[in-house]
Amino acid sequence: MFHIFFTKEKNLLLLGFLLITVVFSPYLFLGENIHIPIWDNLDSNLVWAKMVLDQGGPFLPLDTTIDQMMDGVPLSSICPVYDISYLWFKIFGMFWGYAFSKYLVALIGFFGMYLLLKKHMLPQDTPLYISIVVSVLFGLLPFWSFSPHIAGIPAVLFAFLNLRQGNIRYYNWLILIIYAFYSSLILVGFFLLVTMSCLWVWDLIRKRKNSKYLFMGIILLSLMYVISHLPLFYSFFADSNYTSHRIEYYISGDNIWGIIKQMAKETNNNLFFFHTVSLNRYILVSLFIASFLMIKYKKKNKVFILLLIFVVSSNILYILYRWSVFSDIVFIMNKILPIDLSRISWLWPASWYMLFAISLYYIQISVRWGKYICIIIILTQSFVLFSSQPYYTNLNNPSYNKFYAEQQFNDIKQYIGKEQTSYKVTSVCLHPAISQYNGFNTLDGFSASYPLSYKYKFRKVIGKELEKNDAYKAHFDFWGCQCYLFSTEIPFHFITVYYANNLSPIQHLDLDYSLIKEMNGQYIISSTEINTDYNSRLRLMKIFDNYETSHWTIYLYEII
Repeated sequence: MFHIFFTKEKNLLLLGFLLITVVFSPYLFLGENIHIPIWDNLDSNLVWAKMVLDQGGPFLPLDTTIDQMMDGVPLSSICPVYDISYLWFKIFGMFWGYAFSKYLVALIGFFGMYLLLKKHMLPQDTPLYISIVVSVLFGLLPFWSFSPHIAGIPAVLFAFLNLRQGNIRYYNWLILIIYAFYSSLILVGFFLLVTMSCLWVWDLIRKRKNSKYLFMGIILLSLMYVISHLPLFYSFFADSNYTSHRIEYYISGDNIWGIIKQMAKETNNNLFFFHTVSLNRYILVSLFIASFLMIKYKKKNKVFILLLIFVVSSNILYILYRWSVFSDIVFIMNKILPIDLSRISWLWPASWYMLFAISLYYIQISVRWGKYICIIIILTQSFVLFSSQPYYTNLNNPSYNKFYAEQQFNDIKQYIGKEQTSYKVTSVCLHPAISQYNGFNTLDGFSASYPLSYKYKFRKVIGKELEKNDAYKAHFDFWGCQCYLFSTEIPFHFITVYYANNLSPIQHLDLDYSLIKEMNGQYIISSTEINTDYNSRLRLMKIFDNYETSHWTIYLYEII
């Protein structure tokens, strides 16, 4: 009976579903006390969604200005795509919308990978456990943010390959339409479209076959991306007054061996490829074993070889793109086509797990004890994934509720005693997202693309501070997405985390306070003390501390 249960497809799928549910259960049990990533999550994406919803989103008119940040930014600066995820925030609220989105992303990755492996990647005699276990492990990757940019790739490939084979059932078209409203064109969609276009050209030239339905799928996804990314296209093509700060985006590059060394470290942790983590150390073990067996027994697998060629060639492209030798060329390319080509790495996680499944199959059928070798590799990889869940790896960060500190910031709002829309605040050693989440209008902010004119304006505010430190200066001038009040007395590495609560007092904060006042900036909210003896334009109003629901000690300063 036990053996029969574990060989039935539906039962194994149910077990996979339950395992993913168990892994995500801490979101339910801990609620807002859970620890999740700050970088590109709490400090940006979550608060962007909240600002859009607070202004009546998620589907706002194209010419909408989000007034809460900077001088007011176009909708595309924080919401370049009409994202389905925003519906979950609207229905469930910010935290539970986030938790539900993360859970749903994992399930999308699981079922999408299973369909792809079973239908297109693995031979029919593959043991069922391989496709299901690999799919579960893929679904448990610590995917970045709350939309299935990467987790949805297997489902999209499943749909495209179905169309290529002439399967034009409705669900294939539906998958492509939904994915266009559930992912980013500039992060992953562009590279998917290019890859599928290459496949279509391959069929046309090599096989003398016009895969017309594949071509129609490419056209459909492209058109849907245009519709879903109307805010982005409106800003770049219809708004004549808008020039993105990204045209000054400059990657200074690195030594080639430094890049390779950092890429090698990704097999052990997810720090370097934070957005596209694959945790592939033990996948590489299975890949090497399978490659040896294919060579030894002369058993070629075309899909395996093509995937391997893609991963290797795209890694080479990534290295060249990041290599300092080509920095000037990349800078020119970005002015023409503002897409970071190194983001081809967003296709790697799905590719690695497809290679993983094929490798396990060849180990299983080629070695006498192959099944047990596969089980050992799977268990080891499972441990890596279980221990890499964000709520475990971010225990050193403030929890969700302590990061946003709603009660503390509500008390700050009450203490100021003015209508929040009548003034603006800025933050020091604190992400502006915290103030934004709590309804304050801020002069500072984090945005992947905001008006270049505002970058120049804000630089006048922080110019003297930037001139003190080359690292801060390069960070703002050549990247600039963090439009923050930097203090160069704080070590540079703190700017990406800003959760230390024991920083030394800032002695000299050389800002253009007159310009801040002209921009209606009236208060500075700081997580560390600023010496007012040396900063005469600041008056300490009150210290807000000893909040059980806050990570911060907040110093509120008035600009005089």
